[in-house]
Amino acid sequence: MANKEDLIKEFLRLQENDEIDYRSASRYFKSILKHYSSVQDGIANEDNFFDSTVAMFYETSKPRRKADFNSPSGSRYWYSKKGLIRGSDHWGNRVANCDWALKLNNGKTIYGNSAWSTKTFKEEKFGFTKWEDFLLKPKLEIIEGKELLTSFNNKIGRDIIVLGKKKYKLRIEVHWDRI
Repeated sequence: MANKEDLIKEFLRLQENDEIDYRSASRYFKSILKHYSSVQDGIANEDNFFDSTVAMFYETSKPRRKADFNSPSGSRYWYSKKGLIRGSDHWGNRVANCDWALKLNNGKTIYGNSAWSTKTFKEEKFGFTKWEDFLLKPKLEIIEGKELLTSFNNKIGRDIIVLGKKKYKLRIEVHWDRI
């Protein structure tokens, strides 16, 4: 793992070169995985996987227990020590602010209808991915005069990060307030 300064330098290099390919849903997904893989710090968990992440899920069966979380969009989530099962009728690019592809048992991969939209199914499909297989789409923030690249190690919840022992919540897209 690189140090924080090296991660910030690599992030800025990626932003300048903008290597993301928007020509198709699959090209977008594959390029965004490659784009963000070099600036990862930490592993996702049930508190931070759902905000600005990229992941490949693999089709699985429905768990035999009640979901740990039900989203307003109707998706359901089951947490385990190894990873996450998601049940949903929508998969692919732009699942909220995430890009979550689904590799079906028949070998087909659902990336979405385009780089900008999900694919919707008539029935719920279930997918599993490991916590360590999530990638975060990081953001560079300045908090208390310090540059900070958001990561799984400092992100807790939606738009809440930790610097030292202090928590900060995003108020407006580029402004942070201590909470």
